[in-house]
Amino acid sequence: MPSIQGKVLEYWSGRSVAGAVVSAGGRTAVTDAAGMFSLEVPLGVVSLSVTHGDFHPFITSLNVTAPKPFNIGTIRLQSKVRAL
Repeated sequence: MPSIQGKVLEYWSGRSVAGAVVSAGGRTAVTDAAGMFSLEVPLGVVSLSVTHGDFHPFITSLNVTAPKPFNIGTIRLQSKVRAL
């Protein structure tokens, strides 16, 4: 089965986002302390979502065409503004 890998960072600071939930093709992974994830996905078009309570969600579509690992690079999440 193909897999996708990537890294999740905070948009402005570039800091790693640990604990983000990455979902695609009915599978789910959680980013590690470095913001890295790896996730097996089916062939075809899949919806990729990245969520974390402190950030706005990220959603996109991927067309997985080959049964091999694919690095999608860096996903940058924008922080939610919180009023004091």
